[in-house]
Amino acid sequence: MQKKLIALALASLSSAAFADATNVTIYGVADATFDVIRVSDNANNTPNFNRVSTNGSHIGFRGTENLGNGLSAIFQFESEANFDQNSSLGLNRDSFVGLTGGFGKVMLGTLTGPSNALAASLDVNTGDNIMSNTAILGKLGGNFVARSVSSGSVYDTRFQNAVAYVSPSFSGLQATGLYVANETKDETPGAETKPSAFDLGLTYTNGPVMVGTTYARLRDSGVADDKETEFRIGGMYDFGMASVRALYGRTKFETASAEVKQNTWGIGGTYNVTANGKLVSQYYVARDVEVNGTDLGETGAKLFTIGYEHNLSKRTMLKAGYARVTNDDNTSGYDFGYNASGFASVGANGFSASGFQFGVRHAF
Repeated sequence: MQKKLIALALASLSSAAFADATNVTIYGVADATFDVIRVSDNANNTPNFNRVSTNGSHIGFRGTENLGNGLSAIFQFESEANFDQNSSLGLNRDSFVGLTGGFGKVMLGTLTGPSNALAASLDVNTGDNIMSNTAILGKLGGNFVARSVSSGSVYDTRFQNAVAYVSPSFSGLQATGLYVANETKDETPGAETKPSAFDLGLTYTNGPVMVGTTYARLRDSGVADDKETEFRIGGMYDFGMASVRALYGRTKFETASAEVKQNTWGIGGTYNVTANGKLVSQYYVARDVEVNGTDLGETGAKLFTIGYEHNLSKRTMLKAGYARVTNDDNTSGYDFGYNASGFASVGANGFSASGFQFGVRHAF
């Protein structure tokens, strides 16, 4: 009898431990391509080169705890995994803790904003790579706002020190609001910096239709007293065998003496060639920059991509693609949105970069 009781107790403990463990999920993506990059930049004699890229590969841990009465605690720790560079892991992707229930979801940490999420949902490509629409969106040519022109805009990265609320879905309609805390505030006389930021989004999803709009604002009300806003609206229709997508964006940067504006737009589509394979293509344009109502002329850029994705299973994909980003004659501020060539910021006006890639993507 005693042995049976001991065995029963051990089984109970094992079951409890197993139940707790199932609340935590380990997940990730291993995505690598061989890239052939060609750069047009005669002024600086920029070299062409080949490389292996790990296209947004990441590993993460997420979990929930049922707190009762429809309330749950949630958490996620997610890190890039750039295994082509042997770089260390860190919590540089969406990592947060929060609560979820009938009221919606509240999260605190490093978070993707609604503007980034909308653009990503309308990108035709699976994962992050040189074909991403972040090559064009929200950059103002890279000449007017302090940011790396060789990556996505400030709206297309993740916000640190952020708190976000996601509403429940009301018949397909869902709202998101994100606020960035002003941790870097500095009140040094003559050098005050008082940053603040928010990003708001509204999406509607019903069957094959998805539409969304976002509005974000970044402001420094210190000595600089400048403000930048980003408005986006777009949508997608999925026909089953094919899909079409469109996105429009307007970026505006204001100082005490200047107002800088730029419009961007893009269209894309997918077509299922077979049950396991599809063609993907998109075309994005950054229009000329305007300063105080004056068109600067030839200060935009264009992105064209075409690719093919073939599913070997539910988790493993082969893919190949071509991307070309071209700066207009009076700017050199655009490069690939992910895994940039790295020469845009020092390139001659009219700089262009093209790349062909092929590789494997596995999700787990």
